[in-house]
Parts: sequence; C-alpha cells; structure tokens
Amino acid sequence: MNSHKSKSIYLFFFLSFIGYSQGDQRARALLDQVSEVYASYDTMQMRFSYQLDNTSEGISQKEEGEILVAKDKYNLTILGIQQIFDGTYVYTIDDLNEEVIIQEQAVLDTPLNPLDIFDFHKEGYLLQWDIAQRVSGRDIRYVKLIPTDFENQSKYLLLGIDTSSKELYKIIDLGINGTDTTFVIEQFTANQPLAPENFVFDKYKYANYYIDRY
Repeated sequence: MNSHKSKSIYLFFFLSFIGYSQGDQRARALLDQVSEVYASYDTMQMRFSYQLDNTSEGISQKEEGEILVAKDKYNLTILGIQQIFDGTYVYTIDDLNEEVIIQEQAVLDTPLNPLDIFDFHKEGYLLQWDIAQRVSGRDIRYVKLIPTDFENQSKYLLLGIDTSSKELYKIIDLGINGTDTTFVIEQFTANQPLAPENFVFDKYKYANYYIDRY
C-alpha cells in the first residue's frame, strides 16, 4: 500500500489524536452532539467512498469501502485490505499478498480504533464554524479543524455534519503536501443486528497465508 493510501486510511479511521482545543462555541456544541449520537449506537454499518487527489503528482483515485461496528469491535474493508478487531486483537488481512498481520490492541503504541473519528474530545485543533450546504434534501454544516500542532500534515480539515441527525456526512482533508483526501458516507444504518462472525478471525480460512504476529 503506498504512502498516500496509508496516510489517508489512518487519518479517516485511526485518527486517535483528533480533537479540539478552543474556538467557536457553536462548532464545539455541534461536535459534542455528534459524539453523543455515535456513542449511543450499539451497532453501525457504513458504506463510504474515499477519494485522493494530488494535481502536481497527477494522482486522482476513488475507492469504496465498508465498516461494521458492534460496540468496541469492528470489521473494516478498504483498498483491498480487511481489518478485524475482536476486542483484543487486530487482524489485518491482505488477500493480494496472502498475508495476515496480528497485533494485540493493548500493546500498540497508538491503539487503532475507527470509532476515534467520532470522538472529538481531545486536544489538537482550533475550531471554526464554516459554510452550510443543502445536499440531497439534507442540511449539512461544516466545521473547520485547524491543527495547532505544527508537525500535523494537514492545512485543515472540514467536517460536514447533518444538522438534523447529528451524523457525519463528509470529511475533507487538505494536506500541506498538496494531497487532498475526501471521505463521504454514502449509506449508514445503526442498531441493526450484525452477525457475531463478522468480528471473528477464522484462522482456518487463511491457513495458507503468511501469518505475522506481533
């Protein structure tokens, strides 16, 4: 997986540092509501599109993915990679290279959890109230997150939020290196039954794969 893809995947699903420090109180209140809504769901199923663009490097690529969530467990598929978290271990499955990486969540330096994208209660960004749009009958309000950490690779992020459901619609990341990434939630359902086997790694299915355990 190239550096552009890896950076963007971790940005959108494993962004453990995302949060805010100060700024517009309207933006703060809206993000509080978003966090509360997602925390209230027992299960979530999301289909999304992901686009990466860098004009100077001639890059324009769009992919689709899906994530299933049941409380602290998840099953994420994007860019040909599947990742399963069963509550203890993270299993990253690469079918193309027939490889599985197994990592214990508790010993990771930066624990990975796609739900961190919905947790805006940490330090690192200045908030600004941004534009409103009408999209397919939905009222979308954007909140701008400006990094306060000078080592951050983003100029800023724009979070598009459905003001009725208080659910995330879109994330736009404008990178300082000229790479822009856009993540759009195309379909979302919550509190629907999900089969337990979605969050179980079947070692027999991958018996012929190379297993790398950390």
